[in-house]
Amino acid sequence: MKSSFSFSLCFFFALLLLQRVLCENRASSPPRGWNSYDSFSWIISEEEFLNNAELVAERLKAHGYEYVVVDYLWYRRKVKGAYSDSLGFDVIDEWGRMIPDPDRWPSSKGGKGFSTLAKKVHSMGLKFGIHVMRGISTQAVNANTPILDTTKGCAYEEAGRHWQAKDVGVKERACAWMSHGFMSVNTKLGAGRAFLRSLYQQYADWGVDFVKHDCVFGDDLDLDEISIVSEVLKGLNHSILYSLSPGTSVTPEMAKDVKGLANMYRITGDDWDSWEDVSAHFAVTRDFSTADMIGAQGLLGKSWPDLDMLPLGFLTDPGSNEGPHRTSKLSLHEQRTQFPYVTSTNGLRFKDRGLNWQSRSLLEIVPPETDTFSLTSCMDPKAKDAMEVCLDASPTRKLASKEIKRGSFSPCKWDTNQMWELSNDGTLKNNYSGLCASMKKVKVNAGFGGIQSWIATGRKGEIYVAFFNLSPEKTVISAKISDLAKVLPDKNLSNASCFCKEVWSGEDLGEAKESISTAVETHGCALFALDCS
Repeated sequence: MKSSFSFSLCFFFALLLLQRVLCENRASSPPRGWNSYDSFSWIISEEEFLNNAELVAERLKAHGYEYVVVDYLWYRRKVKGAYSDSLGFDVIDEWGRMIPDPDRWPSSKGGKGFSTLAKKVHSMGLKFGIHVMRGISTQAVNANTPILDTTKGCAYEEAGRHWQAKDVGVKERACAWMSHGFMSVNTKLGAGRAFLRSLYQQYADWGVDFVKHDCVFGDDLDLDEISIVSEVLKGLNHSILYSLSPGTSVTPEMAKDVKGLANMYRITGDDWDSWEDVSAHFAVTRDFSTADMIGAQGLLGKSWPDLDMLPLGFLTDPGSNEGPHRTSKLSLHEQRTQFPYVTSTNGLRFKDRGLNWQSRSLLEIVPPETDTFSLTSCMDPKAKDAMEVCLDASPTRKLASKEIKRGSFSPCKWDTNQMWELSNDGTLKNNYSGLCASMKKVKVNAGFGGIQSWIATGRKGEIYVAFFNLSPEKTVISAKISDLAKVLPDKNLSNASCFCKEVWSGEDLGEAKESISTAVETHGCALFALDCS
């Protein structure tokens, strides 16, 4: 009788889990919210976080912003000597798991973790998120903490022994840009998988709704860990949105391996307030849009390519030990170009689909020469050419993935904390990857300068048309209404006239019978909402 009851109970809970999997639709639209990194780096306090959460609730929640996220190193003590890649300043529990620094997060005292903070965020009608790193911390491995078996509530035991942090940490796979902080775990071991389960179970117990998992994607891809974490998240009794980072060198082909395992994944390196970062988005978004990756099937819902944060308002600097101390360097027009108000999923670039656009005063830009950085075999003769500069990775700050890609060069100093070292044979070598660098002069590819145009449809059938002026002069851009049909075949627009409004200015342009046209400022954009019903 007892075994029959147990079977019935297990079957009942299995049905409940199946029902949740079938009915849940996480990330049904692109998740939006606020992240602390661009303004506070790693040093944000509980009071500062709650103040910003209140602003999101008061001013942005009505526009679809619902997440507030604590970015990295919330477990690091803010004391002398601590910085983004320091060792020995983190707060961990008896199981080697990161817990909030109680001096910066006083509500976490007494073993509460982020549970009190999450409740305060939820009371504002918002959702609470945190940033986490790959694998296990170096500090936990050095302390050789035991691993928690969440199914039994005690130390993990297998093959007649208890397993500890040193058994599962893979020191050879340390995070490239935080080598003193974290390393991968061996997911082939039951103990390694148990450690990851213990992390995410704790986040669920705290009431975390969003996890940004860093140093597992792009150049730092760890598909094994992503797969295990995704499986763990499916089995939790609390819904957690799963986001992957960083996005350096990500292609649609790489993203196809993870889109079903997560809800968001970065497709760029760290995005800061420079025009170069903004303009670089056009090529990558084109590739992911045409690959039909927008709103694809994801973890218990949908998945979305992520262009990183909008560096607007009061900011800090990458990897800084300071809070917000400056305003965004982007002009108002550049900020609007980075943040088009389009609530849609089917973005297509006009030029690729035959839409005729016209422009005036568009300068012909002569591509300059520039140094480029590439990776090659250490046996390649080009790697042995004389080198004057090295790719700099400051020991006092996190080097963003995009900075590695675009080049952050300085004189070679042979600093032991630099990622790149100049070998005796003249090669610039990266010890993490085992690859060497070569330099050559090339013409800058200006293929994504000039004019860009996008089209999308809204939830109520409206059509959004965006013009982007990436050129150095104010430019008049025009498009024919009849040509919209070439990229929107489901719309009957051949003889249609549309009522048009420019979103940013709020100007009602009335009926547009043949075309829409406007002058767009340098690095600026115009966004039209068209009612062609």
